[in-house]
Amino acid sequence: MRYQPVTDHDKESAAAAYNRQGAGYMLRGAYREATFYLLSAVVCDPDCWPAFFNLGNCWVKLGDDEAAIWAYEQAVRNCTDYAPLFLNLGIAYCRRGRYEEALPYLEQAWCLKSDNAACAAALGYACFKLDELGLAWHWYAKAARLKPEKTEYKASMQYIGRLISVAGP
Repeated sequence: MRYQPVTDHDKESAAAAYNRQGAGYMLRGAYREATFYLLSAVVCDPDCWPAFFNLGNCWVKLGDDEAAIWAYEQAVRNCTDYAPLFLNLGIAYCRRGRYEEALPYLEQAWCLKSDNAACAAALGYACFKLDELGLAWHWYAKAARLKPEKTEYKASMQYIGRLISVAGP
């Protein structure tokens, strides 16, 4: 039997198969098991950004935001046009209190999907935590206009409006 070198196509196919298996476990809520397949996917193909994205989502569910940030950052290296990736990375940074680092990712998510209320609300939250009250109000107002049924967006906007009026000019 002759040795057959593994081609890039073989690696990409194996990575895609592992990613599908990992996604299947995620759908069942078996996040720890999913990480085994997703890590196998990124070992096969380090450019397989969907596997890194799914891995980040698993680690968020497992409570490991730092690992999620690492996985999302790996995904960003090979994907520039998937808003949920940038939104999730920005939110993970916010969960760790790293609001300045979150902003560029949240802004990119907004640029990619400017009709997404969650992007606007995440920007509002990050701006609020950075004491940029005017910008925070602006983003929550956008979120409230995009999803009027989400009363928490309007409540956040009103709360920030009161803070601004108390602070004065």
